[in-house]
This record gives sequence, C-alpha cells and structure tokens, in this order.
Amino acid sequence: MSENTMKPNNPQDDWKIWMVVNPATWLMPILYAVLVIALAVHAVVFAAGFGWN
Repeated sequence: MSENTMKPNNPQDDWKIWMVVNPATWLMPILYAVLVIALAVHAVVFAAGFGWN
C-alpha cells in the first residue's frame, strides 16, 4: 500500500460511509426489502405448519 494513503481512523471516520450510502436514497428500498423478506419467511413458516394453533 502506498505510504501516502491515509488509513481510516475509526470510529471518528465512521460518518464517511454516509457519503456513499445516502439514507435519502437507500433507506426506503432497504426497508421494503426487509419487509418482503419478513413476509416471505412468515409465509414459509406458516405453510410448514409452525404457526399459531
């Protein structure tokens, strides 16, 4: 690695991830994906007979 490259100083530099992963753009699609996964898991569990009696 180059000697001129700065290594991250965590946790002081943790805020920089939000410069790449902008919540204004990605928050709702991520939450919708989580909702779809949760519904799919519940559908499989209830179809397998592990739901409430």
